Amino acid sequence: AAVASTASPVFSGAGQAAPLSSADQQQQLYQLGVPIVNIDPQHPYVPPHRLLHLDFKGAPPKVSFLKLVLPLARQLGATGVLLEWEDMFPWEGALRPLAAANCYSPQEVQALLRAAEASQLEVIPLVQTFGHVEFALKHREFEGLREVPESAQALCPSLNASLDFVEKLIDQVMKAHQGARYLHIGCDEVFQMGECPRCRTQMRDALFLTHVARVAGLVRSKYPSVTPIIWDDMLRHLSPQSLDEARIGDLVEPMVWVYAEDVYRFVPVMVWDKYAAVFPRVWAASAFKGAFGETLYIPNVKRHLENNLRWLEVMSAEAPKFRGGFSGIAITGWQRYDHYSVLCELLPAAVPSLAVNLLATSRGFFNQSLRHDLQSNLGCARAPVGSQHDYVVNLNSDPFLWEKFGRCFFPGAPFFKLTYRLHAAEIEAKELLESVRHNKGWMTEYNVRHNFSTPLRVDELMAEQPRVYHTVLSLVRSAQDSLQDVFDGYTITEWVEQRLYPLVRDLERLQQDAVALKAARTWPARPLPPLQDLRRLGIPLPGDPPRPPPQ
Repeated sequence: AAVASTASPVFSGAGQAAPLSSADQQQQLYQLGVPIVNIDPQHPYVPPHRLLHLDFKGAPPKVSFLKLVLPLARQLGATGVLLEWEDMFPWEGALRPLAAANCYSPQEVQALLRAAEASQLEVIPLVQTFGHVEFALKHREFEGLREVPESAQALCPSLNASLDFVEKLIDQVMKAHQGARYLHIGCDEVFQMGECPRCRTQMRDALFLTHVARVAGLVRSKYPSVTPIIWDDMLRHLSPQSLDEARIGDLVEPMVWVYAEDVYRFVPVMVWDKYAAVFPRVWAASAFKGAFGETLYIPNVKRHLENNLRWLEVMSAEAPKFRGGFSGIAITGWQRYDHYSVLCELLPAAVPSLAVNLLATSRGFFNQSLRHDLQSNLGCARAPVGSQHDYVVNLNSDPFLWEKFGRCFFPGAPFFKLTYRLHAAEIEAKELLESVRHNKGWMTEYNVRHNFSTPLRVDELMAEQPRVYHTVLSLVRSAQDSLQDVFDGYTITEWVEQRLYPLVRDLERLQQDAVALKAARTWPARPLPPLQDLRRLGIPLPGDPPRPPPQ
């Protein structure tokens, strides 16, 4: 499907309420936990493009759910979507092994692209072409392309077959994305480079730049109207001379990614000066989820909002250095940290975070004047003006926005609400397990191994176990109900296995141990028999022959 060009923003600073600037108003923002950054109150910086990044790795949201998210993103200020297909793309021919069994069908891909077009969102596909190609190199058919035989992380850039492979990836993706103006070719975190016998003869920097130039040159020669984008992290330490010699500035636009609050810590001013001397234009990349912990299930919106507001501050300061300024910002939403990692925050749990951060980047600021936009777009009942609930957010007391948006009706709201119940249940279960297994002295592993305890104490310790156990079981059923309209069965079962099954298992083992301990009616005299496995640790057991004295 053809994609729509949306160069003009949905929201601009003009005609919108300006950021609050008085001391009293700033104090109000401080009390609500909204970061105060150095933004011109009269001329807030609004990135020309605001891209919603959708990471599909190994867990495809249903197209029907994405058809609800895309128009919402547009209403909140997005101008495009950055689609990271990975193993969810319906690869064909020689690349067929790359496609997961539950990947999107070609018809679903086109339906999603038509939905983006209907929402006036420009589509930018992303395909990894150097590092993070685990989804391909993990397969036997492609393991010969690895830089390091035992790792599927990176391609060997010295093999002609690597470029042939990348060309096949690009051709299939571009065939599906007719009319795309950009193609993101990845190239971040190439952890293993210059290690194979062929590559050891070359400098790592030259290896990287040569491969990127070849891939970008391939894109520009076969698809002249398409501009390649790359992640910037591998460029930060390179000299301006090496970048000039590779003519990389004529080939790609870098997307500078920092998900932490202090952007300049990771990309200092001197790096911006170097980039400005090489590249006419540059992109930024922030995050609304998937950046602060591999196993989180709900994003900390306070941290993400500060990341995005700091980016506006940095973009405003650094844009004049570039001839074409910033092309835009991608607000990333990672689903996994890499192909092998477990799921982090699921998309429905992060819709409020997405709303907050899209509004902030689309308006150039975030303050009380946006509260009604948030409430209306997220399906919330409007709080009476001047009431105690008439605030945009309170990120000090409610950093996950459970209190503010827990009664709203937006795509994925049932699962968002479930994460609050999960948070409470996790605390209860972990406190119970910690108390019984470690803090009290009658059901420790030692007691269980030796079947040595008193039933009275066991009953006391297990008083809360049935209630906590049934709370967790109810979450399992609720997870199925709240996710069935969002993900397929494989993703639902994966999330339940990762997040809830360990709690179920630990609580059931606790019950089994309690039953076994209470079954005893007589107990041995002390001393209890020592653990035989202690010998392996160098501890002699009673009755062992004495060791010879040290020489």
